Amino acid sequence: MRPATVHRSRAIAVLLALVLALAGCTGLPTSGPVTAGRVPGEAAEDPPTQFFAYAPARGATPEEIVTGFVEAAISPLSSWETARLFLADSLAESWRPEAGVIVDVADDRRYEVTGDDSVTLNLTPTATVDEHGTYTTAASGSVELGFRLTQREDGEWRIVEAPDGIVLDRQNFPDVYSDHRLAYFDPTWTYLVPDVRWFPTSGNTATYIVRELVDGAPSPWLAGSVASAFAQDIDLSTGAVPVDTDQVAHIELNAVAAGADTTALSRMAAQLDASLANTGVQSVRLTIAGESSPVQVDPVQPAQTRPDSRALVLRNGELGFLSGSELTPLEGLSDAIEDMEGQIDSIAVAPDRQVAAVQQSTGLVYRVTADSPDRVDERDDLIAPVIDPFGYVWTVPADDPGAVVAWDPDLEPFPLAGGWSEASRVHAMAMSRDGSRVAALVTVGGEQFAMVASVRRDRAGRPTGLGDAMRTAELAQPGVSIAWIEDARLGIVTSEGDEASVIEQQVGGQAERSNAPNGTRAIEFGTQDSSVRLLGAEGLLYMRRGSSWQQTGSEVSVLATQMGAPQNADG
Repeated sequence: MRPATVHRSRAIAVLLALVLALAGCTGLPTSGPVTAGRVPGEAAEDPPTQFFAYAPARGATPEEIVTGFVEAAISPLSSWETARLFLADSLAESWRPEAGVIVDVADDRRYEVTGDDSVTLNLTPTATVDEHGTYTTAASGSVELGFRLTQREDGEWRIVEAPDGIVLDRQNFPDVYSDHRLAYFDPTWTYLVPDVRWFPTSGNTATYIVRELVDGAPSPWLAGSVASAFAQDIDLSTGAVPVDTDQVAHIELNAVAAGADTTALSRMAAQLDASLANTGVQSVRLTIAGESSPVQVDPVQPAQTRPDSRALVLRNGELGFLSGSELTPLEGLSDAIEDMEGQIDSIAVAPDRQVAAVQQSTGLVYRVTADSPDRVDERDDLIAPVIDPFGYVWTVPADDPGAVVAWDPDLEPFPLAGGWSEASRVHAMAMSRDGSRVAALVTVGGEQFAMVASVRRDRAGRPTGLGDAMRTAELAQPGVSIAWIEDARLGIVTSEGDEASVIEQQVGGQAERSNAPNGTRAIEFGTQDSSVRLLGAEGLLYMRRGSSWQQTGSEVSVLATQMGAPQNADG
C-alpha cells in the first residue's frame, strides 16, 4: 500500500485552471496564399483546459518523488517543465515526454519500493499513443515501469533513470492531449481520408500536425491505402511551424517542393487545410525555401462524404427519404426495390443513388439498379452486404470472415485477402463513405470486437485487398449493428437481454457509451445536431435529443445506409 502522504499528495497533486486565449476574428482570405482554418462564420472552439502540477516537496521519499513525477505528466506546459523538476539534471535534459503515452486508470496503479534507490510502477494500460500521435487500444495485461533515484548533497531524492514518455489517467487524457485529423487522399485522389492523431493541448499544435503530415507517414494500419501529395523527398525546411498573432501559420517546404506542379500543390493545400481545421489557425502562408513569394494556389476540392440529413427508410414497402410523415422516393431505384418479391432486411445505397446492395430475409443478396435486381454471390450464410462509393458490392459469409469478395458492376468477383481473417465469425460490416476503411463486428477467441481494416485500391478505385485489421473496441455485450456515423467515428449497437447500448467509437481514439431503447437493431448517421439515428423494436425510429431518445418515425422495416449524396445535392 502507498503511504498516507502519497494519498494526500494525489488528492492535491493538481490544480485545475482554465487558460483563456482569445483568437483573432479575422476571416479567411478569398485570394492569395493557401488558406486553412475554420469555415467563415463557424464558432471558435472553447479554450483548452490546462492542469498544473506541484513541484517536489522537501523531504519527499523516493516513492513520493516517483509518484509526483508520474502525476506531473498532467501538465505539459513548457515541455513538461514541472515533471522535469523530479529528475536529476542530466535526465531532465534528455528525458523525452513526447515519446509516447500510456493511458490507464490512475486508481489501479501500484507503486512498489524495490530497493533503497529503486521504485517500480505496475499499471494496466487501456490504450497507448506513440510518438507520432497514433492511438491504439491496448491488449489486456499489465506493464511494469522501473525508476532509479539518487540522493543529492542536500538530501533530496531525484530520479536518474526513467522511461521516456508519460502516463495519463484515461479521464484526464482528453484534456492533456487533443485529437486532430491528419488528411490524406484515397488512391484515386477523390476523397480526403482522416487519420486521427493525438497531440499535447499546450504548445504549438500546428507544428505537431504539419511535421507529421509533411515529414511523417500515415498510421501503420492505414498505410498502403491512402496517398499524400507530400512526396517522400519533400520536407519542412525548418523544424517548427510558427503561428503569429494573427493566427497565420508559416510553413516553409524544402527546395524539392519547387518541382511540384500545380495539381500537387493544390492537393498539398487541401491536406493542410483539412488537417489544421480545428487548431485555431486562420490562414497559412506556404513558402518554398529559396523563394521569397508565398505559393499562390487554391486547394483542390475533394468529393464530399456527408449523406442526406433525412433518414432513408423502407416503410410499408416503400423506399424514400423520411421528413415528418412524408416519404420522398429515389427516382428509379425506389420503384425497382419496391417491385422485388419477398421481405427485405437491409439496403445500402451508393452516393449517386442509382444503385443499391439489398439483402432479403432469405439471405439472398442483390445489386439493384433502376433496370433490374441482379443476384450477387451464391454462398450461404451471407451477412448484410455493403456498397462502396465506387459501386462495388461487398459480401462475406458469417462463418468465413476471411472470405470477403467485392463484386463490380458487371458482377465480376474480386476476392480480398487480409482484414479480420483471424476471426471465427463476422456479424456485420460497414464501409466508410470515402471507401478507404471497412469496419466489422467479429468474434475472436470467444470475445466480440469492433475492428477496422484499410481498403487497398488501384487508381481506378478497384479494391485489391485489405490491410491488417485494428481492434477499436472490445464489446461487453453481443454486437448487433455497426455504421460510420462520421468520417472518423463508428456507431455500434450492442444488446443482451433487455439491455441495449450505443457505443460511439472514434477510430484512433476513445469511446462514449450510452443506453439505447430496448430492441434496437440498427444504427446509422443522424444529422448535424444528432450524429446517431436508431431503428428500434416494432419499426420505431429514434433520434437522440440531449440525453434521451425521441421517436421520429414508425412502421419502418429497414433503416438504409447512405454512402453519401450526389455531389450536386443539397442534402
